[in-house]
Amino acid sequence: MMQDSVEGPVYRVGSPHDSHGVVAPYTGGDILFGRALVRHALAAQYDAGARFLVQPASAPFPAGSETLFVIHDDLRLEPVTEKRRVVPGHGDRVVLLAPGTER
Repeated sequence: MMQDSVEGPVYRVGSPHDSHGVVAPYTGGDILFGRALVRHALAAQYDAGARFLVQPASAPFPAGSETLFVIHDDLRLEPVTEKRRVVPGHGDRVVLLAPGTER
């Protein structure tokens, strides 16, 4: 129902592969960030010290980081999804999930 009431695409964060009682995969909406970064994996990485970073796409990415969004030069926000990897262009910025550093 929600998909029919919004303009533009609908996205959802993936659920664990063996979960029950979640939105069925055939209901529509591309999965944000792909199957490797489902809800519990995002939460676990954050709890382990991972943080969200915004940086120029031209800068070196921290080792082990995942691109979540691209902020285009014209300020459009484009998510990385299971079906579509976003390639940043000149002047774009990226939102990354970067692993924490051990102390």
